Amino acid sequence: MKKIIALAFTLSAFAFSFAQEKDSLIVDFYRGNIKEKIAVVKKSSEAGNSNLALRSIEFLIETNEYLSGDEDYNSLAELTIATLNSRNIVGFEKQVSAKLCSLFKMTESSRVKVSIIDFFNAMPNADAVQMINDFFYKKMQNHSDFDETVSKSVEFLGAKGNAASFNRLFIADILEVWPEFSAKISECYGNLAEENRREILQMVVSVPADKKIVILNKLNKNPKISKKICGECAENVLSSVINKSEEVKSREKKEDLLALELLCLDTVAETKWTRASALATKSFENLRNEYELKDISEDQFTKAISDIACVAGPDTVMVLSSYLDFLNKSTETGNAPDKDVVLSVINSLGELGDNRAFDFIYAATSLDYPAEVVEAAKSAITKLKW
Repeated sequence: MKKIIALAFTLSAFAFSFAQEKDSLIVDFYRGNIKEKIAVVKKSSEAGNSNLALRSIEFLIETNEYLSGDEDYNSLAELTIATLNSRNIVGFEKQVSAKLCSLFKMTESSRVKVSIIDFFNAMPNADAVQMINDFFYKKMQNHSDFDETVSKSVEFLGAKGNAASFNRLFIADILEVWPEFSAKISECYGNLAEENRREILQMVVSVPADKKIVILNKLNKNPKISKKICGECAENVLSSVINKSEEVKSREKKEDLLALELLCLDTVAETKWTRASALATKSFENLRNEYELKDISEDQFTKAISDIACVAGPDTVMVLSSYLDFLNKSTETGNAPDKDVVLSVINSLGELGDNRAFDFIYAATSLDYPAEVVEAAKSAITKLKW
């Protein structure tokens, strides 16, 4: 019993001594200048006590208006924030978060802002995401320098952000606000793309043709963005281009619409997005007309034929066969078509392997085509499935 009483007395004395030490640190904090406050916060942190850090944040908020440009003040802020973690603020998370958000909004110090972003990287919440969304958006609107606060914001939003974060990062890249940092920005919004697929689809169909081109190119070049998203966006845009009324088309530059149509075909081919096969096949007649009008080049047209065949649907073989029939008849009448165009059609039909194309390909073997075309036709025939 005596041992138990002695142990209890010892523990009580220790607790009293610790309480006295804590009270002493609090007194030292309020009595000291900023350098002394730094030393006290450091000592408190080493003892595993976060109470003083909370008081320090309150001090920082109260004196920010007068001291925010002071080096020692910023050092105190950095140290205070660095002492906070998920273990020593249990039960005070909301209060700490609210105070740090207040300090972030009022301080002009990049060092303090970066420290706060680092804290929220470890302990994110919806209020912090919204605050950094707003901060980044303001920087974007003002075309501010891409300093450490912007860089940290981009990283934070890419890791912890929401739909609004994706929107802001994506727009910043599309508008080339910070072109030299495009790779970093695109990587970060790429992390958010999958969960914001609808946001991307809505954005790409709601902008003019020239901006659609920019968006599709950004999506296609981003390794973080899935082929599914790229293919679906291209399908939706291709549909909007093909089905535009003449009145709507008149408001867009013709060269933009053609470039966009070709880009959509290239994208659905690259992503093997066969859901767009009917649209791709439907686009052939328009591109054929534009080629004959010299509004697109031979290379562009041959690439489009290849892309259409890459996502062929039930009607593709007959559309291309009909065109080969036209080319054959043109050759018979002495109006020889471009060799590369004929090769593109014949090679595409061969790859499709549909025997409905046989008569048209076979006819090409006996016409006055260059030897390369005749050999391509013979090779295509061997690929047809019976």
